[in-house]
Amino acid sequence: MVDMAKIQPNVLRIGIAVVISVFLLIFLDPLGMNMSSLPAKKAPGQQHEGTGNSASGITHIVMFQFKRDANPHAVEVACNAFLALKDTCFLPNSARPYVKSMSGGKDNSPEGLQNGMTHAFVMQFDTADERSYYLDQDPAHQEFKKNVTALVEKVTVVDFTNGVF
Repeated sequence: MVDMAKIQPNVLRIGIAVVISVFLLIFLDPLGMNMSSLPAKKAPGQQHEGTGNSASGITHIVMFQFKRDANPHAVEVACNAFLALKDTCFLPNSARPYVKSMSGGKDNSPEGLQNGMTHAFVMQFDTADERSYYLDQDPAHQEFKKNVTALVEKVTVVDFTNGVF
């Protein structure tokens, strides 16, 4: 005859092990089978997370091809003046600079894909409205454009909303 006192603790242990295993498989997904953990496909124009960029804001990239006969000192002065726009561009009726960040420098790419561009600058704006004000109305930017025109052969500009593909 089977001794029930010896069987019951084993059944209880097996039952607990099954419950814990089911819990682990369902809630912790150690096998990676939970489809909800896969990234959702985004509709065109929707922002993607995890790109390393903020999900909002505007990036404004400006590339200059300075004229071959441009005075190197004048080019350096122009580049420094462009970088200074970060601190000299203000919204109307505000003492707050609105260019979030700005960096730039002389091209040093070994790839040879510059298409003549010699210098590049990257600016960040919080909103498209701030970028629009910068492009069309900001007095400091308008003055810079007038002053740099004589030195520049060609300009290329690319803007994008961060995280929108």
